Amino acid sequence: MLSYEYIFAAIIVFAILIASAMLASILPQLTLNISDIQQLKMVAQKIMTQLTLNPGSPPEWGSNITIGPNDLTAFGLAEYREFVRAAYILDPDKVQRLNSRGVPSPLYMPPSRVIELFNLGHDYGLKLEFIPALNVNVNVQQSSISVSVFSEQGMPIADANVAARVFYLQGGQINRTSLILNYTDIDGQCNLKFNNLSPDALIVLLVDYNGVCVVKTRILGSFSKSYFIGNNLILNNSLTVQNNTAYQVIAFKSGENYVIDNVSYSLTQTSSPLLSNYRVYNMTYTEPYAIALLAVTNEGELVIACKIVPSSYSSISGEVYPPMAYTLEKSVKIGQSLYTLRLQIWRMSW
Repeated sequence: MLSYEYIFAAIIVFAILIASAMLASILPQLTLNISDIQQLKMVAQKIMTQLTLNPGSPPEWGSNITIGPNDLTAFGLAEYREFVRAAYILDPDKVQRLNSRGVPSPLYMPPSRVIELFNLGHDYGLKLEFIPALNVNVNVQQSSISVSVFSEQGMPIADANVAARVFYLQGGQINRTSLILNYTDIDGQCNLKFNNLSPDALIVLLVDYNGVCVVKTRILGSFSKSYFIGNNLILNNSLTVQNNTAYQVIAFKSGENYVIDNVSYSLTQTSSPLLSNYRVYNMTYTEPYAIALLAVTNEGELVIACKIVPSSYSSISGEVYPPMAYTLEKSVKIGQSLYTLRLQIWRMSW
């Protein structure tokens, strides 16, 4: 009987030793993981602060087409104002320069340069997502536009106010329709009726739900690639603008009223060392809520250049599923539209 007791006691002692050895190997790893997460959190918080509150250096790098990625000494997306600094308001031109399809390639800010300016080296990866507060979908039919409005979570938004106007070319002149107002039904949808909707046009919508606004543009037809950056209209070298005149399209909410309009400006041909392969026109001023630029070429073509907010911007192409990452979100304003800026940081090496 005593022999069985000794054997049983030996088994218990052996099991305790094995469990102790396993815990000894696991605890350092758990401590390491917690430390890594804290480090990622600190890095993410620092970068989010830089992105949303710092205009970068030079502070006007977004709108100044003579400043390339290598000319920056600090990176930030905040709007720069000489006398007033508003928190979490991003500069549309700086945001647009994160979109490789929204600017000429010499002005595009590659993720590798942003990583370098943040002093992240090869240790970290970065991804930004710009998520509109209201997801607005537009379906164009022959004489009407079907609009659906959803929340960030995909729920239909009822009773959202929708204002819309269409700009088009007719008889060599830029024309506009009347401002159309409607509101969404319980399914988050509404229809906007237009007479003789042009096949080549710019549709501008301003959607407002209890003070949360999103501006949406939709281009109908096919046009030569053009860009609206800062005070500049950038075209293909083969195109020239008729009468050196362009129209800034503005969209904003003023009190209880919705404004979607166009303002005429004279153009002066200029140049940029970064854009020698383009024809560049300059305007003296850009309206605060300008979202697009319209012009007519001497060849009789309509030019439409919109400010574009990218949906995502990442140091790694495609979908990213890092084993350990930290995510931060911040509500920001770009022009008249509200967005959720989502920042994801992960380690590239361990």
